[in-house]
Amino acid sequence: MTTRVILVRHGETESSRERRFAGATDVDLTDYGREQARALAQRLRQVRIDVMHVSPLGRCLQTAEPITEVTGRKATVVDDLRECHFGEWENLTLAEVVESWQDDLQRWAGDESVAPPGGECWLDLGTRLSAWWDEAVKRYEGRTVLAITHGGPILSLARYVTKAPREAMDTFLVETGSVSLIQVSNGRTRIRAWNDTTHLSDPLMDGKGLPSHSPLSKRQ
Repeated sequence: MTTRVILVRHGETESSRERRFAGATDVDLTDYGREQARALAQRLRQVRIDVMHVSPLGRCLQTAEPITEVTGRKATVVDDLRECHFGEWENLTLAEVVESWQDDLQRWAGDESVAPPGGECWLDLGTRLSAWWDEAVKRYEGRTVLAITHGGPILSLARYVTKAPREAMDTFLVETGSVSLIQVSNGRTRIRAWNDTTHLSDPLMDGKGLPSHSPLSKRQ
């Protein structure tokens, strides 16, 4: 049996557009972010979704709304899918963090066990995301799970399934409104699609469903 996990990053927010640390900060989607969510819904309307897990933060819940409207699949809020908590760096730009916490930032960037002041370290983020992954893959074996979450959790899962070092996270791009697909079959885990945003830029996708060659379009 093949288990498929579709990972969606929420639509654009003011914080993501301005590249701010907004992990626990509950920010809304921008108008463009809502457009991204609607495009995602159209992208997924022909995909069989057995269960939809969503981060409790508003930007993910807002991204899930049009997907529920189109697919009929209601969201289950899963706390483990929330973004990393950046503590005192919340809602600051990188330049602002450098100005006041340069040494802390360097330690954080070089050691996954180091957390921002009052925040969460990458190691702890990885622990809760890997626990969610293991449970979901076991519980929903042979089915398709849609997870609407954030950039940090998606990067953490990519690292977990590829057994890559912390530094590898810097090579994976996860844009707002993107779709990634990981499948588990016969004990093997494979990334079938990554950071796919064709539904946001390809006019051929204009509400007409998935291209026949898309790995997302395969029903099981």
